[in-house]
Amino acid sequence: MLQLCGTLCAKSFIVALAALAATASFAQSTVQIDGIFDAGFQSIDYKGNKVNGIGNNGASTSQINLRGTEDLGGGLKANFRIETDMNTVNRDGNKSGGQGAFGNGEIRVGLAGGFGAVDFGAVNYNSLGTALTGQPFGTNYGSGFSGTLAGLVRSDNSVKYVSPSFSGLTVSLYTANKQTKPNASYANGGATSSPFLFDFTGSDEVGVNYANGPIAASYSNLKQKAASGIDTTYDTLGANYAIGAAKVYGLVQNKKLSDSSDKTSYWALSASYTMGATTVMAQVGELKDKAGTNNGLKSKLASLGANYALSKRTDLYARYESIDDKAGVVAMSATTGFDSYSSTKRTRTAIGVKHSF
Repeated sequence: MLQLCGTLCAKSFIVALAALAATASFAQSTVQIDGIFDAGFQSIDYKGNKVNGIGNNGASTSQINLRGTEDLGGGLKANFRIETDMNTVNRDGNKSGGQGAFGNGEIRVGLAGGFGAVDFGAVNYNSLGTALTGQPFGTNYGSGFSGTLAGLVRSDNSVKYVSPSFSGLTVSLYTANKQTKPNASYANGGATSSPFLFDFTGSDEVGVNYANGPIAASYSNLKQKAASGIDTTYDTLGANYAIGAAKVYGLVQNKKLSDSSDKTSYWALSASYTMGATTVMAQVGELKDKAGTNNGLKSKLASLGANYALSKRTDLYARYESIDDKAGVVAMSATTGFDSYSSTKRTRTAIGVKHSF
């Protein structure tokens, strides 16, 4: 009798442990650290102001990411990302408030499941993905990003929904409310004390993405709503098509202000070709100003690039970018010590190492 009870009790205990383990498996959590280090020699000429030296981000944005996922069961998952972009060649650039301030990139937390995915925080625009779909240079040297191509990345205080994939097709919805009044209970402390920013540009975006076989395409309609009441709308369309070892890209972007004071159109054509460990890239593009003082003027982009893969995670790279900025769209914030432009041309050259982990 005691032997039978012992056997049954042992079996019951094993069954209970198995049930507990099965239940625990639905709540498994993982946290990972990944990132990119990018640095090398750079030569920059901003419209007559020249500088040479060791710089970062010639081919990619140097960053460290914290990512976490928890399996909640039933196909539902919770996840987060904290992106910190950093300066790999200047320690002062990584101090509090500098380029490497913790969490200065995408910050988001959300849920994903059969309904799609929803994220809250400072979430990346679909427009960023559209720009990456339409050309092979990323957001750094050669891409024209934040030059001829608008630098559309993310908005604070935002929420983004991405639908499930239907044969490679997904839809993205994004919003960040425009804040024109501070929270009354924080008003005396100033705008930065409020949990909602004061005079904060809001954003609304609709995106459609398709990736299936050799074809990838993305479209984004983004409206940024400024406190001044003047809205800016960006329509961006990017696509690429793989043909064996080659890939061809196309990108179109139109920008307009609601008061008609600014209107531009941009196009770019690119190609890449992979030969073993080597990938070569080329791009041409053109932005036309259609309003304001530069109405009818054009800024032209030409880019060349090459990667040599030393391993799956480490590349040697070379990049060259030239923008003849007759339309006057290239920002001059990176230059000091002169009062006027001696040229309309900006060139950037980079030779460096990119390591991913």
